[in-house]
Amino acid sequence: MSADEELFARIRAAISRGWINVPEEYGYGGTGGPGRILEELLDAEGGNLDTPDAGKWEIKFHTKSALLTLFHKEAAPPGHMHHLVRLFGIDDSKGRKSFRHTIKGRSSAGFYVVNEANRITVRNDARSDVVWPYWTHDTLLNAFVSKLRRVIVVTGKRKKPRVRYEAAWAYEEPLSTQFADAIERGLVAIDFDARTNNGRGLRNHGTKFRIAYDDLPRIYTKRRKLA
Repeated sequence: MSADEELFARIRAAISRGWINVPEEYGYGGTGGPGRILEELLDAEGGNLDTPDAGKWEIKFHTKSALLTLFHKEAAPPGHMHHLVRLFGIDDSKGRKSFRHTIKGRSSAGFYVVNEANRITVRNDARSDVVWPYWTHDTLLNAFVSKLRRVIVVTGKRKKPRVRYEAAWAYEEPLSTQFADAIERGLVAIDFDARTNNGRGLRNHGTKFRIAYDDLPRIYTKRRKLA
């Protein structure tokens, strides 16, 4: 049996288990718990590294209830998040400024994506004194292809304190040359999430590139059902 066949067999076994209890231990809370359990069942290396979880396959769990995170990638130049939080952040109940914003091509708050000659830039015409975040095309292409050349999405349901894995689809051959255009059109969203930390600097939860689950076939050439 090949390595791929062994992985697919483990996925089918995980799906056949039905409801699985989520441990109460540290690291299994929040939205990442079901994904961590799945990685353990598949004997895969998890995390947000720039390499796939299981050899040549990236493994993702999704409930279809929100956007699917493709990868994390901070923009250039250094310090850009400080400007965004300071100028566009909203005060919370603890006196901190928070900038949590999802941009799908263009947002209701006036942010929009520009696909320039060699980079993707986020702008807002309301201000001119901002260090605008950007990613070179090469940076985004490398992040997309190196981690997501082959990805398996396992869908399921979570009802605390349990999770159930229900189906799995494999995606291959990403349409990498069209990825920058997909971001500009809003097919792929840019998701910022950072806030001040009570005067001790900035707490940045990472900038994510995300997509609706049903739109995944639009950025891959091949798709097949595993279970």
